[in-house]
Amino acid sequence: MNKKVDISWNYLENVTEALDSYKIRAFIDAKDEIIDCGVYNEYQFFEILFKMIDEEKLKFELYNYLKNNQDNGFSIIKQFSEEKKIKIKKVLSLLELLEIEGLIFLEDINKSNQNEDINEIFTKNFEDILIKVKKSSLKELKTIYEPVKVIFNSNICAGCGICAGICPMDCINIQNGYGEIDENKCIRCGLCYFVCPRSFLPAEILNIYQNKTSNIKNNKNLGPYLEAYVARTKVKEIKAACQDGGVSSTCILYLLNTNEIDAALGAKIGQNPWCPEPTIIKNKDDIINSAGTKYVNNPNLKLLNKFNLEDKKIAVIGVPCMMQALLKSKIYNINIPSINSVKYRIGIFCMESFSYEQGFLKICEKLNVDLRDIKKTNIDKGKFLIHTNNDDILSIPIKEINHLAREDCEVCFDLTSESADISIGSIGAPLGWNSVLIRTQKGKELFEALINNDLIESKPIEEVKPGLELLKKTAIGKKKNSYKHIIKKLEQNKKVPIY
Repeated sequence: MNKKVDISWNYLENVTEALDSYKIRAFIDAKDEIIDCGVYNEYQFFEILFKMIDEEKLKFELYNYLKNNQDNGFSIIKQFSEEKKIKIKKVLSLLELLEIEGLIFLEDINKSNQNEDINEIFTKNFEDILIKVKKSSLKELKTIYEPVKVIFNSNICAGCGICAGICPMDCINIQNGYGEIDENKCIRCGLCYFVCPRSFLPAEILNIYQNKTSNIKNNKNLGPYLEAYVARTKVKEIKAACQDGGVSSTCILYLLNTNEIDAALGAKIGQNPWCPEPTIIKNKDDIINSAGTKYVNNPNLKLLNKFNLEDKKIAVIGVPCMMQALLKSKIYNINIPSINSVKYRIGIFCMESFSYEQGFLKICEKLNVDLRDIKKTNIDKGKFLIHTNNDDILSIPIKEINHLAREDCEVCFDLTSESADISIGSIGAPLGWNSVLIRTQKGKELFEALINNDLIESKPIEEVKPGLELLKKTAIGKKKNSYKHIIKKLEQNKKVPIY
């Protein structure tokens, strides 16, 4: 918290309301248990606590400001931004949080309920909103964040691992796409639910934070991006080990060699054949061992609270849900040390993932292939492909194995890791190349450094086929499927993510 403030009745009222927030009270009450657990030391505990109080206080300042003013449109947001001298995107993020917590209701006055563009389902135009404030007692309205177990039990868990990666009691485990909580250790602070990308995810706010320049391409199918290319590595060892173009591995190699990062979070094959596990990447050998696509769910982010990463500069290679979790946690920053250590978000395209036993192994059974004979797996032209050590290629149409994919992945709308600094995949690229979407200035500088250091070759995606049109078509298809599954769950009175 700031040490020097102008004390007023409104200030004291907002501080009181912040301190009365359930997650803050739970965090304070469990101070000794948290420090004894060892995930966060005493200094880190207070850093997190004071940041949470600051954020809650500002949120309730906005709530009371809205409640006490007549204007109920976008102009009141601008007015609050100017008076408090904070960026308007910060105010909008708090506005979304107030709606998610049930303190206000936002109505988009220009959004039709019929024949909507599927992209508009996951976004809102803040300049066309009406703000309706619930004026009951705050004690009656305040949200209690549940433990993330409610997400596990609803079959909407992304399996990204961020809940396990930030839990102050180290009582959450994510394995093979499924989560468990040690109820005896859980302090019910709700921080796991707060950071989860499937509890609530303000999609438009993520796009606003990504869009820091007027040069962003206006393409809602793919999310905001600056430039699009196809590229492939020139590094011989990576080329021999990679899935397609090897660009993500080359990014990590460059960042490690130039000391831009100390380590990266990625995935490698674990003890069971073709079953991935999270790994810390520190050198070229680690990069080679982690190269290639793994279609089994893997919770990379659960390593956030391991290996003293809060003292390091790290990159994360991961799928869309992981990028969403990281950007969401950056927007709603509560000073989690390891999250603040993430300097690069390198996103991978992802349509869906499989569990190991009930997904990948059953695909292998259908193709009658021994796990020890598999050299490479891939998805291309609507088929799941397994390359064997004998150079045979076994295939099965995706439509015949869709039912084996994780149900939890059905509610995900993001194909291309829209919340990353740079997004990489094979869709739209020629064989042996990657499609690359550069989303932020940091991603642009990284891509240019790879070219300038002769680590990759590239060409504009417009110069190749199938190119951007296939990528757009596939992305919009995933958004439509996501919406369809969300509607189905709602009709069955099941919990869904709040996008």
